[in-house]
This record gives sequence, C-alpha cells and structure tokens, in this order.
Amino acid sequence: MTGMDNATMRKFFLRLGILHSLALTLVGCQHQDSAPGVVPPPRIPEAGVSTATNQVLIGEALELFVMEDSEFNGNYVVRERGDIILPKIGRLQVAGKSVEEVQTLVKKTLEASQLKMATVIVDRVRKVQGQSFEQMPKMLVYVVGSVARPGQHLLTMTRGAPIYSYDAILIAGGLNQFADERGAYILRRSSGGERVKIPIDLRALRQGTGKDVELGEGDMVFVPQRKFMF
Repeated sequence: MTGMDNATMRKFFLRLGILHSLALTLVGCQHQDSAPGVVPPPRIPEAGVSTATNQVLIGEALELFVMEDSEFNGNYVVRERGDIILPKIGRLQVAGKSVEEVQTLVKKTLEASQLKMATVIVDRVRKVQGQSFEQMPKMLVYVVGSVARPGQHLLTMTRGAPIYSYDAILIAGGLNQFADERGAYILRRSSGGERVKIPIDLRALRQGTGKDVELGEGDMVFVPQRKFMF
C-alpha cells in the first residue's frame, strides 16, 4: 500500500468490502436453491413430448373383471354419450378418463351399492379412433311396459359381450314406480313364427340373486304394471 494517501486507501478498502459482501450473497443464494425441501421450478416438456393422459374414447371396448362377482365381467363399449352400462348399476361416465380412473370409478361404485369389497381390473380390448355410433354393430330389441322410455332400442354390441334383459331395461331408463318386477318376461319369436314367453324375475336380478337372460335380435322385454287392490 506504499504510495497511497489516506483518502485513496479508504476508497480501496470500501470497494473491497462491497465486493466481499456481494460474493457472500451469491454463495448464500446458491446454497438456498440446493437446500432440501425447496420445490424446484416446473420442468418444461421437450418439443414433441405429450404429457396428456391416455384417455378412453367413445367407441372403445373396455374389458372389465371383478373377482368377487363374475356377473360384472365382460366387454363394454363406450357409448355415444361417453358411458358404459353395468348390470344392476346403470350408466357410468368413462369417456375422457384414463383406464386407471375408470378402474377406480367402477370399484367405488360397486362398493357403494353392490359389494363389500371389489377387486376390479379394467383394460382396453381395442381402441377405435373416430368410430361413430352409427358405425358400431347393433341389435334391435323392444322394451315396453312400465319403463321410463318404452319403445325400440338399438343396443351397441361388441364381440364376446352378450346383452341381457336387465341391461336393456337400464338403457330404456329403468323401471318406473308402478313396475311389477316379478311379472316381467321376454317374448322371443321361434323358428315357426310364434312368440315364446320367457319369465324373468327383475327383483331377484336387482338384488343379485337371479339369473338374467341373454337377448337376441328382435326380442321384446315386457314389464307389466302392478295390480292394485282397492
């Protein structure tokens, strides 16, 4: 420091102190950024990498397996409204969800009304891109009597997944308050042209104790009205 006067030396040490403080501040910031528990900034996805979930689409076929009750097992087509129809349950909205989300939805729904515990597996049978409702194979059946929407119904079909009478009733909006659950039946045309009557116990089906009947093309499911005694 030889040759410096007092004023020059004071300026030199002042600048040196400022630089030292600045260096300590930068070191502290770096230490804080790397400290445990600090949330890192969100990672920006690379170009061309999709972060969207693998959503279920209308027209897809989903395979459902329930370990505790085989009646729910089978293939279900995602219908035009974005739902599938489960026996004794009705419509479940699945379009737009991931397969894992559908699996969780089915499990919670079954445990809420049908089973104490449900072990559920859902998987894709096939993925149909852009297939419209009109392009899906269908079966014509008639559901008449004490149901919410009586008339003819085109039921979408998928290979290996039969359609039962209770399914058709749910598609028709379900039973109304005057329905005779134990008096229902199916009318099926025989090879000779006559109509054969096949009784079905809807109360037993609703309670999970009855055996449903698989439907065929042109079958008529009839639900009579209860007879009231005055």
